[in-house]
Amino acid sequence: MPYLKNQKLHLYYEIIGTGTPIVFIHPPVMGSETFRYQKQLAENYQLIFIDLIDSGRSSKRVEETSVPDQAKMIHALVSELKLPPVILCGYSNGSSTAQEFALSYPEMTKGLILIGGFSEVSTFLLNQEFNLGILAAKNKMMNLLSFGLPVAHFRSKDHQREMAHFIKQSDGPTLQRIYEDGKRYKSTGRLKQIQVPVLLIYGKRDIITKPYAMKFFKELKDVDVILVDGVAHQVPTKRPDQCNTIIDEWIKRKKIN
Repeated sequence: MPYLKNQKLHLYYEIIGTGTPIVFIHPPVMGSETFRYQKQLAENYQLIFIDLIDSGRSSKRVEETSVPDQAKMIHALVSELKLPPVILCGYSNGSSTAQEFALSYPEMTKGLILIGGFSEVSTFLLNQEFNLGILAAKNKMMNLLSFGLPVAHFRSKDHQREMAHFIKQSDGPTLQRIYEDGKRYKSTGRLKQIQVPVLLIYGKRDIITKPYAMKFFKELKDVDVILVDGVAHQVPTKRPDQCNTIIDEWIKRKKIN
């Protein structure tokens, strides 16, 4: 298994396909299994999947849990692999890390795809989502997370079990800090600095993160917003074919492939 290693942590990653590189960034604790249905994009692109800290096969007890810390880890991997400028695809809270990467390393960013993304936690519903995550991690309720997150995302029992297996191994204090740092993160005032094309994907039924689309639309120079029918937040897993087609067509239309 390939790992990015230093003295403090090991980060698992997987690479498939060839072409323009797309780096997929998952939400806390869910790991790269989140994007299992996006692997069909390897027909046209080089896909890089990474298990971030306290997720999947990567290190569990880590002090560097902030969004900038995680963007730095992804930059270290991109540099280690000697990749050209990449497209970042962040889902849910993973979109914060994708934004921070684009802001911190513009020379290494070719495009930005945010699925269910937000630039800050400023609404009641999203704030409550983070509070629930913090509460579960603080009280070491990994069994609750290992049931709720997989069931919310996958219909396949096998896929639910695979994600649940990794979630149960999570370290509560580390996960709590990840949620707390994510809750504090804010990029809204810096969005104008992002000069690359940005694609926003939301489920039409998403009442938690879809309201943030307007913040992006007002601040970004080059942004497309696409709403997906028949789904709330879980677009990559509940509407994978539509999600993949939207990504592929956007990359080709923007000529960043």
